[in-house]
Amino acid sequence: MSAVDQRPASDAPRTDVLASAILIAESPATLARIGSALAEQGLRAETEVASPAAVDAAEMDETTIVIFACDIDVPQQVTDLRRLCREANGAAIVAISPPATGAGVRRALDAGADALVFDSELELTLAAALHAVASGQTVVPRKLRASVERPTLSHREHQVIALVRQGLTNAEIAEHLYLAESTVKSHLASVFTKFGVHSRKEAAAVFVDLERSSVETEIASAPLPEQATA
Repeated sequence: MSAVDQRPASDAPRTDVLASAILIAESPATLARIGSALAEQGLRAETEVASPAAVDAAEMDETTIVIFACDIDVPQQVTDLRRLCREANGAAIVAISPPATGAGVRRALDAGADALVFDSELELTLAAALHAVASGQTVVPRKLRASVERPTLSHREHQVIALVRQGLTNAEIAEHLYLAESTVKSHLASVFTKFGVHSRKEAAAVFVDLERSSVETEIASAPLPEQATA
């Protein structure tokens, strides 16, 4: 496990990690397993629900930690994670997921998660992740910390993956960009390496996530329009 970033300094550290905690897991077996892992460390979640939709935004604030069991390689569950983070009112979000690639880790962080714990390691790492998040850290599995940086695509790579996203074949992309098909394949191989994926479908999904995240960041950082004064 690696603490790779810090939450804003204005966020007050939590002295009691689970003073206000919500555990979300669709599977009763998963709920029980996480609850057992917490109990071994003398911790307990106040609220347990099966779905993010069951969580009232009014129950969350900057003193809350939300533990969400999801699969960050499943688009709908990433959407649920993104929505949860957006409605969290400053609460810290710890995602528990099956092991994923570096692209999956970036996807979880881009969605707004403060920590990612692989479910195969949760008995060993969940409590430590909670304490780290409570002290203002963002946590990811150590072996994937180098994959957290957003990949930078060349102009051609960006064009190629954008056309892949539109459903074009390598031959069609080559014709569209006036390139040799072998050159298109070379650009795609580079994109796969940067994204940490192994298929066109995975690469397109990561590309969409990155584009969406960039737009959301631009909107969030845009200055508010000046108000006219009398």
